[in-house]
Amino acid sequence: MLKSRVLSICLGVVALMSMGAVSAVARDAPGNEFSLSEEWKNQILADLEHNKRYLPGARIRGRFGVVRFELKMNRAGWVLPGTRIVTLDDELGRLALLLLQQSQPFPPPDQLKVPDAGFRMVVPMRFNSPPLSEETIGGPDFERRKLLECYEADQQELEYQRRKAARRRLAPPDAVYRMPEGCFEAKRRASERQGSVSGMAE
Repeated sequence: MLKSRVLSICLGVVALMSMGAVSAVARDAPGNEFSLSEEWKNQILADLEHNKRYLPGARIRGRFGVVRFELKMNRAGWVLPGTRIVTLDDELGRLALLLLQQSQPFPPPDQLKVPDAGFRMVVPMRFNSPPLSEETIGGPDFERRKLLECYEADQQELEYQRRKAARRRLAPPDAVYRMPEGCFEAKRRASERQGSVSGMAE
C-alpha cells in the first residue's frame, strides 16, 4: 500500500515536471512564431552563402565544420549585441564573424509580426572547402572555367547588391565593387591575351 502510494506520488511529480516543460515551450511559441518562417531563414542563409565566396580563400581553404549563428536582430535586419557564433574551430569562428559583418543588413521580416526591440534566430551553416589539388591548378581549361565563374559571380553580386539597396531604399549600384579570390588576376590575364591577339591581327 505504502509502495503504491509512493509510486503514485513519484509518477505525479514526473507528470507535473513534464507538463511544466511543455507549457514553457507553449508559452514561448507565440512570441517566437517568426522563427518558424523557413522562407525567411532561407533568405538569411542565402545571404550568408552568397557572401561566403568573398572570405579570404587562403584562410578558409581546407576547413570543414558547422558554424551555428545565434542571431539577435532588429526589424531592419541589423545584428544586435548578444549575437553568438558557436563553433569548435577558432579560425572558423573568426571567418564566421567576418562573414556576418559583410552580410548585414539581412532581409527584414516585413511579413512577420516580430518585436521592435530585437529577436533571436538560429541559423546553422556548413563550411566545406577542400584544398586545391595540383590537377585543378593551371592550364587553359582551368583559366577558362575560372573566368566564366568570375563573370557569373559578377552578375550574381550585382543582383544581390541591387536587392540589398532596394531593401534599404537606396539607389541601385551599376557596377561590382568586389570579386572572389583570383578573379582580378583572371580578368587581367584575359585582357592581356585579348590585347596580344588584337596586336597580332593588326
